[in-house]
Amino acid sequence: MIQDIYPHHFLLDYKLRSPAPGDAFLLFHGQQVFLNAGGSYPHYEELDFSGTDVHFLFLFAIDNQNYFLADLSDEKANSFYALQEQKKLLFPHSVRCLRDLRPMDLAFAGYTAWHLHSWYQSNRFCGHCGAKTVPGTDERKLVCPACHAEIYPRISPCIIVAVHDGDRLLMTKYAGRPVSWFVLIAGFIEIGETAEDTVRREVMEETGVRVKNIRYFGSQPWGIPGNLTLGFTAELEGSDEITLDTGELSAGRWFLREEVPVPDDDVSITSAMIHAFVKHEF
Repeated sequence: MIQDIYPHHFLLDYKLRSPAPGDAFLLFHGQQVFLNAGGSYPHYEELDFSGTDVHFLFLFAIDNQNYFLADLSDEKANSFYALQEQKKLLFPHSVRCLRDLRPMDLAFAGYTAWHLHSWYQSNRFCGHCGAKTVPGTDERKLVCPACHAEIYPRISPCIIVAVHDGDRLLMTKYAGRPVSWFVLIAGFIEIGETAEDTVRREVMEETGVRVKNIRYFGSQPWGIPGNLTLGFTAELEGSDEITLDTGELSAGRWFLREEVPVPDDDVSITSAMIHAFVKHEF
């Protein structure tokens, strides 16, 4: 999975520091990430921020490699990135490309950086009084200098569940989303719910199926939507008849173990759970 970066070590210690040669930069603009000609993250010495209003934000380190965000003012960002493209120094890519970078620590760095970038962008102003926020000095947070409100990174918990009945696995397709292949049932945990309650509710709401014997499988940080995904397995309880929530799903069916459409990636917890089922691990 994307967080499995051994033998590398992810270090989230918060530091207030300036970038130096050798430090890697995550450069986001809209829904794009800018990579160098080699298809990876540019280093500090490759970039020229002269004439721009830029604030550097230290993100984290993987082993001895430091990662930074460059937070450019809105009025300067368009011209800066246009110039980098013109000089053929940086090239725009959809942020979805980050999951395909290898080795895996590069993909993990990109997803985690996007999570933090989105949080910084969404909290540039205090939700209490409207003043401009500033980074905290002692830990990762944003602080309002006017009313002293403190804002911490947001993580949205959700579940994904492999519902099985002997040698059959329940899989569904989303309606109206770019993901057009069969996947597992997933959904966000709501206020007051346990993760297990969410499993029962989401399976019932989306397919009309009841489940029992809910078991924890594993978890995964998924930085593009800012999630922490909790994976579970669950057994069918009662009828196997599927009643689709057509607002969410376009299809749903039971697959025999030997018929399950197996993803060809090693990035997501979805793929890990499907592979585990095919291998008779549950």
